[in-house]
Amino acid sequence: MIAVAIAGWLVAALLGGALVGARGRLELIARAEHELRGPVTTLSLAAGSELQTEVDRLRVALDDLAAARTGGRALAQAGPVALDELVQGAARSWRPVAIRAGGGVEVDWRAGPVSVRADRRRLSQVLGNLLANAVEHGHGRIELRGRRTPSGVRVEVADSGPGFGTTARQARAPQRGRGLLIAERAVADLGGRLVIDSSDSGGVVAVEMPVGDR
Repeated sequence: MIAVAIAGWLVAALLGGALVGARGRLELIARAEHELRGPVTTLSLAAGSELQTEVDRLRVALDDLAAARTGGRALAQAGPVALDELVQGAARSWRPVAIRAGGGVEVDWRAGPVSVRADRRRLSQVLGNLLANAVEHGHGRIELRGRRTPSGVRVEVADSGPGFGTTARQARAPQRGRGLLIAERAVADLGGRLVIDSSDSGGVVAVEMPVGDR
């Protein structure tokens, strides 16, 4: 009986310590979130349209961080999004990074003015992750392409890198697929899908979305 009682006390002590540790980690997350929101607000006012997609990406990441404290994700803020304008903004944001990596970002937009119903921040998150992946693995040479499809619109991020594995969750190098997973889930949440193609001339990641009203 004494051994059982001691074991019970030990379990209770361990659980109590784990609870205190978890509360401490949640407090650290809350403080980090608080300290990041101020600079993000300042950046949003100063950055202008050139960096607006990346500011949107920061905002949704902060909202996800806040929601993670209770095991969830930030709620969607759906509305009409001018996809052609968002893509052009993403290209402007990432062009200096791609140039520094030895390449550039070109836009070949053949879909015309097109609107989708989505959370603008999530779409910015998708484009940012796909462009980051292309810069890292495609030697900085990127082409953003857009065209209409029978069911909506398709946006492609093409590069001259080594290509992908056989599934959407296989990145080009071990443990490098987190950005693609984030993009894949975000696109699915928006009612679209992420398509990954590979060829001898590089990799293409496509976002297919239904079209909404402008």
